[in-house]
Amino acid sequence: MIFLQANWIFAFVCAFVLYGAGKAEAREAGRNAGALWAGLSIAVSAVLIQFLGAGWILVLVGQAALFVGIGVFRAMRGK
Repeated sequence: MIFLQANWIFAFVCAFVLYGAGKAEAREAGRNAGALWAGLSIAVSAVLIQFLGAGWILVLVGQAALFVGIGVFRAMRGK
């Protein structure tokens, strides 16, 4: 089964963590962005794994880039 490979399991763990981070941020700002962040995480991981054949290390780098990108976007919006 494709979703039981280590890189997919790691991708789902990262999505779960980003969902929690978005939900935790919603307590202060009001709007829950957890589902959006988790969806972006799964999308980034799917592109890396399916099209680039990435392993768990590249998935980790992609997730870190997504996290930094979310932070930069939020900083530019002024929140």
